[in-house]
Amino acid sequence: MKIREISPSDPISQLALDGLIQSAKALEDIEFYARGGNADSVKEAGKGNTTTIFRPINTDNTSTPPTRKDLPVAKKIVSFDASVDVVYEDRNMDAVAELAQETFNQAKTSGFILQEKIFEGNSALENAENEFDGLRKLTPAANKIPIAENGHIVVLGNTDAAVKSQQLSKELLLQSLARVRGGATVVYMNDFLKIRFMSVAKALGYYRLSKDEFGNEIEMIGNTIVRGAGDKEDGTKLLPFNETVGTSADCSSIFAVRYGTRQELSALTSVGVKGRFSGQKGNLITNNINFDMAFVLQNPAALYQFTGWRM
Repeated sequence: MKIREISPSDPISQLALDGLIQSAKALEDIEFYARGGNADSVKEAGKGNTTTIFRPINTDNTSTPPTRKDLPVAKKIVSFDASVDVVYEDRNMDAVAELAQETFNQAKTSGFILQEKIFEGNSALENAENEFDGLRKLTPAANKIPIAENGHIVVLGNTDAAVKSQQLSKELLLQSLARVRGGATVVYMNDFLKIRFMSVAKALGYYRLSKDEFGNEIEMIGNTIVRGAGDKEDGTKLLPFNETVGTSADCSSIFAVRYGTRQELSALTSVGVKGRFSGQKGNLITNNINFDMAFVLQNPAALYQFTGWRM
């Protein structure tokens, strides 16, 4: 389920959700499922033990019990408050409207942090035990693949050499997306790299424009949604060109993902984004927002990181 489907529909929750999504665009891609409690235990991969599907006549099938590997997944809490002074009421101003605006602003600011953690969250780091693990940490080591020995530059231009290089870039990207079993549903990359790839895709005829259920435009290459990784609050682009591959120290990664509810890569939550009016404390009236989440990688082949992309 999508985050809008799984979250409560009351005005405070929806206002907070709108603010979060404005700066944490990846929330709209992730497939969530709801479970109560502090954690969940899920079966890895979700596959059987069948090794052959052929048999001779007049024989029974040999059934092999499945090998079950349960993965413990602990929810991590995203939480913030929005408050305004009660004196707004004394001044004949609309305190409720002010609180609503502050709730949206706080959610938007929190969304920048959340978007970064979707890629870079690492609960093993010092003072980060309350964070969920992001895509970089979750990607299996075997699925972290350099795109070329010293990286690969995605070029512009219309010379024969430029077009040949663009064709190679396009093929490397499509090969990357095809490594995801069943094909990637979404690929994330630095916003500037996305602009370059969209220009190349348009020139080579691989660009598609679709719309979601809300009428928002979605850029695609083939059948895969292409998303910019977004920004930090100060405008710094996520997935920056600061990685080293071979002799090149100006590289960035892309993440190819296949989302699915309780399969592939999904996210565990309790009730999605939930807002509560928590009343007045001292001179402040407050809305309290909570949202718990943790990624669940049930199929290791649903998440790849491809390093070495350059501009």
